[in-house]
Amino acid sequence: MKPKSKIEKGKRFEKMINQEIEAEGLGRAIRTPGSGSGKLKGDSFNSLDFLIEAKNQKTIHLLDWVDQAKEQARIGNWSPEKWALIIRDPRSPETNPEIYAIIDLWQWLKLLKKNSEPRIKEPDRDMKYKIQRLIQSAKAVLKEL
Repeated sequence: MKPKSKIEKGKRFEKMINQEIEAEGLGRAIRTPGSGSGKLKGDSFNSLDFLIEAKNQKTIHLLDWVDQAKEQARIGNWSPEKWALIIRDPRSPETNPEIYAIIDLWQWLKLLKKNSEPRIKEPDRDMKYKIQRLIQSAKAVLKEL
C-alpha cells in the first residue's frame, strides 16, 4: 500500500505509536496537533515522562533526529534529557514494522534501575536479628493498645 503522502505516512506511524502506548496500559495518548509545530512539542501527547519524536522515513538521519528531539524537549517545557526518538525500520513492512526507541544512556540506566527487583535474597544475620527485634517490639506495642 503506497502512502498518499509523506505526511500521511508519518501521521499513521504516530497514531500507531499512541495506540501501542495505550495498549500497554500507560494511559491515554494522542497525536500532538501539528506534530509538534505548535505550543505542544513532540509527536505524542501522553502521560509518559518522555517527549516522543517519531520518524518513519526511508533515509535515516539519526543524529539530526536526536538533535531535534533534544531541542523539542528543551523548548517544550520538558526536562532536556527526557526525550525518546521512535524510529520505524524502513526495511520492515509498514503493516508489521520493526520499531526502535532511542533514549539517552543515563535515562535508560535510570529506567533499568527503577524497574529492577531487589537483589537481596535472604537478610543477612544482622538484619535478621533486627527484624526479629522489630517484630517483638511491635507485638509489645500492640499488647499495650
